[in-house]
Amino acid sequence: MTGPSLRFTTVSLFGDMPTTRTEYICGLNTRSESRSCSGHSATTPPTNVRYEYGPLRAYIQNRDLHYSFELEIDKRIYTAFQANEYGSPKWIKPRQTEPQKRSGRTVHTHTETIDTGERRELFRYTARRVVTRSRQTRDSRLLSESECDGWYIDPPAAWLNLHPPAKPGTFYHLCAGTGERDDYKFTEAGDRETGFVLLATRTHKSSFEDETGNSRAHESVHHEEVTELSETPLKPDLFVPPHDFKRVLQLPDGVRYAPAYRLRLRWETLKDSLHLPNRIAKFTA
Repeated sequence: MTGPSLRFTTVSLFGDMPTTRTEYICGLNTRSESRSCSGHSATTPPTNVRYEYGPLRAYIQNRDLHYSFELEIDKRIYTAFQANEYGSPKWIKPRQTEPQKRSGRTVHTHTETIDTGERRELFRYTARRVVTRSRQTRDSRLLSESECDGWYIDPPAAWLNLHPPAKPGTFYHLCAGTGERDDYKFTEAGDRETGFVLLATRTHKSSFEDETGNSRAHESVHHEEVTELSETPLKPDLFVPPHDFKRVLQLPDGVRYAPAYRLRLRWETLKDSLHLPNRIAKFTA
């Protein structure tokens, strides 16, 4: 296994819900460790929320072996399946979708990027403070506004290798549903920030209509901070399950798969049950 390495830990606070995750990168292989978190409250709107954390799990995408692994560390078990470049099972084919009718409306997203000129040293890197503001409208109606106030460094080699910056003029938009499709327009001012974020506060405000047709607004605030950062070379065994972990079809409390999917998963597991341990052993040798 070759390629630059990176390990970093990020502490996030979404509202008042704290979470932590640790990411590992070596070449095109990745590992992410975290615990799921859910909040519980006896009142509506929620007050005195009690947070519960799940077991520590690791999600590995090994592009050298073309496998995805999910580990439950304490129970010493894991799942595995052959994966495509995006981490999805190879045997799942993309669904054909019907073309959507155009609505005639236009969603316009304008993004402004401002380098404040402020600099500080973080983890022996020179970080720059950059504020990014985005505003989205549909025709003349405001849909959302967001701001990210962050400190960025030039991306480490491992991050840049895995996440090369998009070409100028490239925009991404995620949409879902089977209704009419809006048209999209993107504009921007200032130089787009393509660095690695170490510290950021993100504020998002959205506008919507409730059941009675009244205009409502919702605001959320998300803080994140990288608390550990290292480019020390990583060992290959981080990107495969340990040899004494037991392979299972599904981790406890996982997604309930459809019967046809479970049958296919059993068959795929049976097919590679003999050669996968040998491939893992060669990978870590």
